Amino acid sequence: MKRLAVLVLALMMPLPASAGDLVVSGAFVPMAPPGVMAHAAYFQLTNDGTETRRLIGVRAEGYAMAHLHRSDDMEDVATMSAVDAIDIAPGQSIIFAPGGLHVMLMHPAAMQAEGNTVLLTLSFANGDTLAVQAPVRRLRHGS
Repeated sequence: MKRLAVLVLALMMPLPASAGDLVVSGAFVPMAPPGVMAHAAYFQLTNDGTETRRLIGVRAEGYAMAHLHRSDDMEDVATMSAVDAIDIAPGQSIIFAPGGLHVMLMHPAAMQAEGNTVLLTLSFANGDTLAVQAPVRRLRHGS
């Protein structure tokens, strides 16, 4: 019984996505309230290679637009701005999380339900792409 519980738990966790020396882990899309036309995707991107890699864009299946964004607090005012490129040095991990870097997902073709998966395609300056399966899940306190 214990082995079955561990197996079920393992199957629920998103698998890391990798392409060459780049690895994405922990990808997810928080479930948005009905009618929301913009929400976010989060993950960790690690460069296990020996050269700096430059992330220059993202596409999201089922959305009219997806952009790299950053949230900041400037003089007690929350701001959000588009990011043209993100350099990931060898051995570095970049965290896309609430309140910081994130993928802005805009104008969904349909509402996402818990358990759905959003296909993100990360684009890099050298022409490489990395497909990432981001499960839709409810945000829980502390998530």
